[in-house]
Amino acid sequence: MARLDQPLRLALSFLTIIPSGVKEEIGEASFAKSVKYFPVIGFAIGLLLAGLYAVISTRLEGLASSAIVITALIIVTRALHLDGLADTFDGIFGGKDKEQKLAIMKDSRIGSFGVVSIMAVIGLKILFLSSISSVYKLGAIITFPVLGRWSACYAVSTQPYARKSKGLGSLFLGANKIDLLIASIIAFVIAAIFLGYAAILAAVAALVFAIAYSRFIKSEIGGMTGDTLGALIELTELAVFFVLAFI
Repeated sequence: MARLDQPLRLALSFLTIIPSGVKEEIGEASFAKSVKYFPVIGFAIGLLLAGLYAVISTRLEGLASSAIVITALIIVTRALHLDGLADTFDGIFGGKDKEQKLAIMKDSRIGSFGVVSIMAVIGLKILFLSSISSVYKLGAIITFPVLGRWSACYAVSTQPYARKSKGLGSLFLGANKIDLLIASIIAFVIAAIFLGYAAILAAVAALVFAIAYSRFIKSEIGGMTGDTLGALIELTELAVFFVLAFI
C-alpha cells in the first residue's frame, strides 16, 4: 500500500484485531495523523456488527441477539478498551492521589472496581441495545462505534497527557484541532445518514459525555492516558445506547 495511507492502516491495526499490513517503520507523527480516521474505523466495525445482527436477528431476538453483537464487538476490538476501562476505574476509585492512581492504572492486575466496571458496561450495553426501537436499531449498531471513537478524537485533541514519561497514549495526543474537525464531520455525517434526526441526540450525548468525562479525568490525574481513552470509548458508546433506548 502507498505510504500516504499509513495513518489509516495504523488506526485499523490499533483499534481492531484486523491485520493492516503495516510493516514499515512508523513515525510518531503517523499516530497523531491516524486520529482523524478513528470514526472511519468505527464505521467499519459498525457495518460488521450490523451485518451480523441482520443475520442472527432472523432467528434470535431481544437479549440473545444483543449479547452476540456486543460479544462480537469485544472480539473485534481485542477487549482493548475494556482493559482500559478496568484500569481506569481501579486507579481513579482505588488511589488516594494522582501518583497512586496512575501507579494503579499501570498495574496489569485487575481489582474489584475494574471487574465491576467491565460487568456493568457489558451488561448495560446488552440491555440498552435490546431496548432500542427496531426503527433505529441497525442505525444504532452502525453509529455507536463511530461516536465512541470520535470521543477519543476529542480527548486527544483537547487534553494533555497525564504521565511524565511517554506511553502509547501520548503518541495519539499529538492530534490537533484540524484532525478533530475532520473526525467530527465524518462522525456526524455517518450518524445523520443512519439515524436521521436521532443523530442529533446521539451526537449531543457523545459530546456532552466526552467533555464532562475529560474534565473529570483531568481533575483527578491531570490529563489523559491510554487507559482513560479506552474507558472514554466504552462509556461514550454506553451513553449513546442509553439515549437511543429512550426514543
